[in-house]
Amino acid sequence: MNEIAVVGLGNLLLADEGFGVHLIRYLQDNYVFENVDIIDGGTIGFGLIEYFLTYKNLVFVDAIRINDKPGSIYKFSLSEVPPNLTFVSSIHEIGLGDVLHHVKLMGEDRDATVVGVVPLAITPNDLSTELTGLLRLKIEPVASIVLDEVERLGGIYARRGDSRKYS
Repeated sequence: MNEIAVVGLGNLLLADEGFGVHLIRYLQDNYVFENVDIIDGGTIGFGLIEYFLTYKNLVFVDAIRINDKPGSIYKFSLSEVPPNLTFVSSIHEIGLGDVLHHVKLMGEDRDATVVGVVPLAITPNDLSTELTGLLRLKIEPVASIVLDEVERLGGIYARRGDSRKYS
């Protein structure tokens, strides 16, 4: 079993809220990972607890709600979530912060890295399986941040069609 997982969160039916899942698909289409699991977490809610109990290192990708312009990218430790930040996917289920709290109550001292992007369109009126143009432009920069974090954690990956491995 791998010790590293990248988990994309969000609802694909609500435009930019599905950013994390779109990013996971981008990684699966463009990279091969040797010791890293790439997971579509969707709106799994309490099911996220299993990932904290299974993996030593977690990287979550999600749309985040914070007072900043759409398209802004953030990276932080889940244990250091800014007080004015909420996870967009948490409107459907329990949020990452709540899951971390429950994991700690279970006696597990775990943390995770979160890479988030501020969405442009996320309301129920924004029904679409497509990202807005603004967030489509953020896929590659966020993927680069995620891959840097995977490398820092000891993950091994290569771009599809590239015979070199990166670690």
